[in-house]
Amino acid sequence: MDAELVIMRILHIVPGVVWVGSAFFAAFILNPRLRALGPDLETQVTASINKVWGPVVHGSAAITIIVGFLLISSTPGREFGDLFSSHWGWAIGIGMIAAFVALLFGGFAGFSQSKARRIDASDTVGLASLAMQTGVFEKLHAAMALGAVAAMAAARWV
Repeated sequence: MDAELVIMRILHIVPGVVWVGSAFFAAFILNPRLRALGPDLETQVTASINKVWGPVVHGSAAITIIVGFLLISSTPGREFGDLFSSHWGWAIGIGMIAAFVALLFGGFAGFSQSKARRIDASDTVGLASLAMQTGVFEKLHAAMALGAVAAMAAARWV
């Protein structure tokens, strides 16, 4: 295996770990605890965290996906034409779709969270609805990202 391929795999896997780990941490630990503290504190903490969180998570996702495309064309004996036409191609293709769907759910969660910050605090029904919607999108984001990892990890052995 040449050095270029090793570096590309590292540049694919490490940001992928940051992305998926962050998605799970946010969906199942951080955000549920923040919601339990009440909307005022949740809004303050979330606004502060998202200044750093957004660029790190979205940057990690972008690097993971971009380098993933480069890996397909750089891996010896593999190419884009293999997608959905071999066992390896099916696993990678499913992983790619899952990664893009995860990215969409993460974006939906962010939009819902942003909308909640703009709603009047007295609209408790609206805030509760958006909190529930955000929580669902966060969990779907984490689950799809994990599904992408599982599919791509399996590609090596199928």
